[in-house]
Amino acid sequence: MLPLLQLQQLADSAFPIGGAAHSFGLESLVDAGFLTTETLEPFLRDYLSETGALEAAYCAASCGAAIHDWFCWNAELGARKLARESRDASAAMGRRFLRLAANISGDELLLSASELGGEVHLAPCFGLAAGVFAIDAPTAAAAYLQQSITALVSACQRLLPLGQTQAHQILWSLKPAIVQIAEQSPSIGPRQTSCFTPLVDLASARHASLYTRLFMS
Repeated sequence: MLPLLQLQQLADSAFPIGGAAHSFGLESLVDAGFLTTETLEPFLRDYLSETGALEAAYCAASCGAAIHDWFCWNAELGARKLARESRDASAAMGRRFLRLAANISGDELLLSASELGGEVHLAPCFGLAAGVFAIDAPTAAAAYLQQSITALVSACQRLLPLGQTQAHQILWSLKPAIVQIAEQSPSIGPRQTSCFTPLVDLASARHASLYTRLFMS
């Protein structure tokens, strides 16, 4: 029961890693008229099948990984994030997550990882911490995806006329897709997971040029 409670805290939207400051390109999509309240659920379903599957694979691979392998997964994931804005956001949140998880747990492995230099990303950091707390890879990937989609829906509540009831209906309906992706992620592996999101990448790159912005990315 203790590992489950620990996982719930790590995956809580209130975990202070800066997630509320980023939309990962959604703000640009809303600004361009590509994303509306009506199209949000199918968009997030597609997002899960591409970006979600990619990040879940790196999260699962990092669960129980040796530090050397874990750094390799971070480097690979960073290289596959084409838009600088989203890449920087993932790296900033990953570093904050790792430091906070290390400080509150006192775990030696997490403390050592947090003190090392180099770019780290949220998905592998989440997987590393989950492995330390004896969480299996599929469960870690599912919790990570739930956290990620919840953050995106929360961002859309500030960008779109999206009420609490509809937001939670969307989150509820996406749970089977989250479970399916999370269960497949350990067996497929990061290098066999494809991801093709040109519209989201372009929207992320365009974010810095928006006239007004609510988010950093």
